[in-house]
Amino acid sequence: MPVACVVACLGDVMLDVIVEPRTPLRVDDDTPARITLSAGGQAANVAAWVVALGGRARLCGPGVGGGAGHVVAGAMAERGVQMWGSSTGRTGTVLSLLTGDGRTMASDPGDVSWLDDVRWGPWVEGADWLFVSGYALLRASAPRHIVEVARTAGARGARVAVDLSSAAMLSSYGPDDFSRLCRSLHPSVVFATDGEWAACGGGFAAGGRTVLVLKHGRDGASFVIDGVADDRPVHRGPVVDVTGSGDALAAGYLVGGVDLAMEAAARCVAHRGAQPQVPA
Repeated sequence: MPVACVVACLGDVMLDVIVEPRTPLRVDDDTPARITLSAGGQAANVAAWVVALGGRARLCGPGVGGGAGHVVAGAMAERGVQMWGSSTGRTGTVLSLLTGDGRTMASDPGDVSWLDDVRWGPWVEGADWLFVSGYALLRASAPRHIVEVARTAGARGARVAVDLSSAAMLSSYGPDDFSRLCRSLHPSVVFATDGEWAACGGGFAAGGRTVLVLKHGRDGASFVIDGVADDRPVHRGPVVDVTGSGDALAAGYLVGGVDLAMEAAARCVAHRGAQPQVPA
């Protein structure tokens, strides 16, 4: 039996609140809606999908405290993800509003002080991949600690993957500064939506020696390898909720490449929530 791919994920662990209004929103009044609570956060989603796809995942993120934190911690344990964290502060929350026009997200990162304590450790030792969420890079007061972990991982044989995460936050941070920060991780693969890639201005060498994975939403994805784009349409099937589909795609690519990436994204959109369903 082959050894499972080990992915060490660095980034956010949050409570996802998914709101699906049944009628147009009404100002100063009630709107019937379906509301779902689940574990989320980009790094947590990638870790959960890695396990669901046959890999092993370790997650370095904030400690999860309080009522919301216990819900998240239980969900991650149920999905077989090993969690590492040093903070017991307030758990972050993402509210996703799903309407006919698309998805709007409001994010509260919670306690981000844990980012100051990121160091090399057992959570990344022996990993095949280190996945770094751009949210961690964008929110860290001292991103050099993350850079040092990435460089150590690379020196010890792991490949580094980074997701650009947020066009709005990237633009506020400064595209040139963020591009330089990403380059300093020496990533083997960069994940980005079209909007995120445009926001950074394509400001670092991805698509050549560094694989560029562009997520086009309903138009599929492009895997730019050695300068050649492998354009893949989405798999046909039900679309219930697109939350987390890009994270599932990233996990699939890390575990098994292009085909598994597209399969994972299709599995994700077929049910509510950003993480894989747990068998009853």
